[in-house]
Amino acid sequence: MQPARPAAPSAVAVATPTRPPAELLACPVAPEGFPRDAEATMPPAVRFAAIRLATAYAALARQLGRLIDWNDPASCPEAR
Repeated sequence: MQPARPAAPSAVAVATPTRPPAELLACPVAPEGFPRDAEATMPPAVRFAAIRLATAYAALARQLGRLIDWNDPASCPEAR
């Protein structure tokens, strides 16, 4: 006598929304930068940290804008 074969797995379908919620489709707004008419002296380590943070923020904002644009074309033209 042969052992019984296990039942074949069945597919499971899960309904997903076709669009993200509206609050996730809001284009990121860039904050105002440092004032152009002000001067400051920063140690190099602090200046480099500020540059790293600003660069990372800009990259994340562009990535978010592209994701929003993928869901709703032309909604964030500055994301490109």
